[in-house]
Amino acid sequence: MTPSLRVCVLGLMLATPVVAQNDLWCQELWLSRNTVLERAGFCFQTPLGQAVFDDFGCIPGPPSLSTTDAEIVQILLGMEEESGCAVDTSATAIDERLHPLAERLTELSTVPIDGYTEHGCGGYLGPARDLHAGVSNEAVVIGRLEPGQNFSFAHAAMPSGWEYITVTQDGHRVAHGWVQNIEISDVTCEFIAG
Repeated sequence: MTPSLRVCVLGLMLATPVVAQNDLWCQELWLSRNTVLERAGFCFQTPLGQAVFDDFGCIPGPPSLSTTDAEIVQILLGMEEESGCAVDTSATAIDERLHPLAERLTELSTVPIDGYTEHGCGGYLGPARDLHAGVSNEAVVIGRLEPGQNFSFAHAAMPSGWEYITVTQDGHRVAHGWVQNIEISDVTCEFIAG
């Protein structure tokens, strides 16, 4: 794990509320972690895993993960443990409130890690920015941040200045994705929240 990601994760884990069991937070962590594993060809054995993920083309045995994905899985496992999560994997569905998250995750090649807090920029004043599916300028562009829109951060930053943001306009989500080295300041935002 890179030093900057390690510091960020330590801060997230120290701020983790002691919740537990099968609540929405724990299901979100489970869904995020298992999305990474599913993409690597993991074969799910539990009813929940099989209900949520398509096992078509799964590869028996431990999945082969990139360094970034292995770090994400370890961070999410640590967060689940710290939170006392015990997701009911005998269930056959996740909470329906997580369906929008599940849909957004299908568009991303790098799964974001929830950061427990949210802050953002209202009335973005900077130049238009492409939003990528992953933490690389070569990753597919899945959206765009335009001047005048609002955006928020609610996830852990990744190495090299990559942030996962959600863009809203007139109170509606209009885009999401990864952007590198975005600045929140009085120069780039009409107002700052969080």
